[in-house]
Amino acid sequence: MVRPNPAGDDPPRPSWMGAPGYVPHPEPAPHTPMPGPPPYPPAEKHPPVGAAGDRTGFGPPLAASAVWAAVLVVLVVVVSGPPPGVGGIIRLLLSCALIGLLAATVTWVVVRRHAWPFWVVVLVAAPFFWLLRTVIQFPG
Repeated sequence: MVRPNPAGDDPPRPSWMGAPGYVPHPEPAPHTPMPGPPPYPPAEKHPPVGAAGDRTGFGPPLAASAVWAAVLVVLVVVVSGPPPGVGGIIRLLLSCALIGLLAATVTWVVVRRHAWPFWVVVLVAAPFFWLLRTVIQFPG
């Protein structure tokens, strides 16, 4: 509390100090944090609007369809036995390649705007590959 000066030569009090007898707020101890919000984290750098971010190219869907094509070849050989002759093997591999290419194209249309890991792309490609395998029937 500020005591009045007996000599009366106090300078005039500024208007913000309030009425006579005003006691200013004590200063915080030096070890206490300053009032207010904590410091903000550094700003993140974002790509400009419309810029291409992380996307999936055609390679991962093609590789995922190749995985399912290999599974199909193994299943055909295990269940039906090896195809008769070289012509049967070529026909099996070409049908798997065509179905794999079509499934990779459809899968790429779905995943091209995302940056997913490969195992997710394999899971997304599975229904397209097996649906196309069911729909497309090759002679022989």
